[in-house]
Amino acid sequence: MTMRGLCYFLVLVAVLGSSAEDMEENVFIFPKATATSHVILTPKTTSPLSRFTVCLRYYTDLTRPYSLFSFATSGKDNDILIYKENATVFSVSVGNEDLFFRGPVDTMSWMHTCTSWDSSTGVVTLWINGKPLPRKAMKKGYSVKAQPIIILGQEQDSYGGGFDINQSFVGEITDVNMWDSVLSPNDVQLALANVNWLVGNIISWKSQSYKSKGDVIIQPKFPPSSY
Repeated sequence: MTMRGLCYFLVLVAVLGSSAEDMEENVFIFPKATATSHVILTPKTTSPLSRFTVCLRYYTDLTRPYSLFSFATSGKDNDILIYKENATVFSVSVGNEDLFFRGPVDTMSWMHTCTSWDSSTGVVTLWINGKPLPRKAMKKGYSVKAQPIIILGQEQDSYGGGFDINQSFVGEITDVNMWDSVLSPNDVQLALANVNWLVGNIISWKSQSYKSKGDVIIQPKFPPSSY
């Protein structure tokens, strides 16, 4: 079996070996830095993408760089990557190209982010706690490839692997949703409010298939006032 064939086989195993759960009241906790612990999210569709929105909520005390959402395809380890460079700078990657956004200073509280990209214009919008940062653009006309491996907790430097402990996430992640469209500003506010009927059609936190590897803990959310 070729390396590419092996990778596709591993993706198939992940899909067949996991069942969908309603994660609405839960979080993934990544308790310590490792080069192994991660969660593989199984998408509802694996088709190419000409636009997308990814929303998630996270809580961490890290000051070093870390990955929030890693979407790799064969030949493109950062076909989509949402990454925190430092206390104020986020990076968004599409098709292995990077853009950098200066956001608010981390305040040791829950953070909500939505990231969208549209191939027709190349426009990338990054929302932090419901507020958009200045829009930028890249990869106009590009199509995100099919058959992704989607990982929380690590940044993929190869298709499904190549993890680095110094890029690992430590903390809590919840409310992960992904759409094959660009959410409207109103829908971003609904995502921020965690309206339970607004769920992704690629990744849905209310019906999520996943495989956890290593030291990953599932726990109930804290009360809404904590967010």
